[in-house]
Formats: sequence, C-alpha cells, structure tokens
Amino acid sequence: MPARHVTATLVFTATFVFPLIAAAVGRQNNASPDVVVNFGDPAALAGAANQVVVPDEVTVLKGGTVSFVVNGPGHGIAIYPVSNNTTRDDITAQLCPHDLVTQACLDGAFANGSHTIRDGKNNAIIVTGTNPPFERLDDPTGRLLATSTQIGDIPGAFLVGSTATSAGAQLQFRFTKTGRYLVICMNRGHMLANWMFGFVTVGNEGDQQ
Repeated sequence: MPARHVTATLVFTATFVFPLIAAAVGRQNNASPDVVVNFGDPAALAGAANQVVVPDEVTVLKGGTVSFVVNGPGHGIAIYPVSNNTTRDDITAQLCPHDLVTQACLDGAFANGSHTIRDGKNNAIIVTGTNPPFERLDDPTGRLLATSTQIGDIPGAFLVGSTATSAGAQLQFRFTKTGRYLVICMNRGHMLANWMFGFVTVGNEGDQQ
C-alpha cells in the first residue's frame, strides 16, 4: 500500500485528555461547533464490549472539533472521507458476520484476511492487506488522521506528531471541510471482527438549528 501524504489540522490538548438525503439533512440540522466521542465504552474497559465508538454518529460544524476520549487498551484512531450516502449498514455488510444472539464474530480468521472496505458509492476506502504482514488497518490512501501505523517491520509505531492512544488520552481533530467521514479503530480485530467504527458528518454554519 503506497504512502500518500495528506495534510490535516490536528489539535492536541495539553493533558491528552479527547443514511439517503433526508438522513443527511437531519444530521446537518443537528450540527454543533464541537462534540465529544468515546473511543471505547468507559463503562466496559476490556473485551469486545469496549470495542465500540460512542456515539457512533455525530455531526459537527465546519471548522469544529471532535474530541476522541480513549477508553480501554489497544485502540488506534484513523479517519477517512466517505460519500455522503454511506451508512453503518454499508460498512458492517463488509465486516465479519455476527451471531444474531451473541453478536460475536462468526469467523475467527476474518480479521487477518485481506478486505476492501467501500463507501456508499462503491469507492474503495480502505484496503486492509493480510496479517501478516499488516498488523494494523494501515491504508494511508486519502486518510486524514492515523494515530499509530506500521513502519517497515515495526507494527504499531506511532506517527511523528501524533500521540499514543492509551486509555484516558484525549485527542481533538478539527474538521475543515464539509462532508462525511468514517472513523475506525486501526486494531484489525476491533474494526473487522467487532465493528468498532463511527461517522462524523461536517456541515456548514447555516445547517445549525
């Protein structure tokens, strides 16, 4: 996966503390200048129950920030632009199927396979590659942010200018363009097996109620 350089505006706190036209309009009408998203459930700091983004759908005004508060271990945050019509069902349909009762992944090998995650317009957003060699979901194409990445044969190395997403960390990202964005956990098992992702929709000032 060739590296591409993408310029993004990052704001880190000093303490490191952090679908369909009608639906899109509804998201924009609820736009706020700044929002907080829990990356991991603060009430469940271990196991699959912690591998969630809460809330998994937020809307922020253009120029506003999302503060990702990291709860629990092993997470890595990445942000990708997607088409405005992309829904949660679009993404989960491409991930490991879940047991309807237990919600557990039905294929233990799924997270280590090679998959192409596509948005609502069938654009390729993330090409995962296999594990090994890629221990993280680390496709840089079009990516706005990655908190940890694979450099050579060193998995999980942190990018220059980023901070480790350890429990209790807070990371703020400022969204400077309108649109819809997919936020994922870079941990293969968390995202591909347990569906740890969410969306940020960025609207204009006139979209605020």
